Amino acid sequence: MFDLKVHHVMSRSFLSLSPDLELTAAIALLKKHQVIGAPVVDEQQQLVGYLSEQDCLAPLTINSYFCDGRITVADVMHQDVLTTSTQTPLLEVALKMQQPHKPKQYPVVEQNKVIGIVSRTQVLHALSRSYQSCNAA
Repeated sequence: MFDLKVHHVMSRSFLSLSPDLELTAAIALLKKHQVIGAPVVDEQQQLVGYLSEQDCLAPLTINSYFCDGRITVADVMHQDVLTTSTQTPLLEVALKMQQPHKPKQYPVVEQNKVIGIVSRTQVLHALSRSYQSCNAA
């Protein structure tokens, strides 16, 4: 377990969103891909934010009540995004994920571009496999 890195468990196939995408379209994509959030990237795949289901709730509630104009991903996304790299030890990510109010998944960034996602579920499965290996010996 101690030698596992993010690149061992991350997903290289992931949903990313455009900042110009209408919020309702983004919510539909989150549902379709069965994810709770997604990185927001520009045309060069550089990270500009992160949109979670929770980010969508308040603005959509208010705007659906008042029928106010168009809301885009850029209007509600978080711009300060916690990220990780392919070489980050998995144990480090697991410890971060245990802290209160930390993300359940992290964009994996290399050379300022999002190349993947590592989720709490992926980390948990890797930890479980490692634990089983320890007890099998």
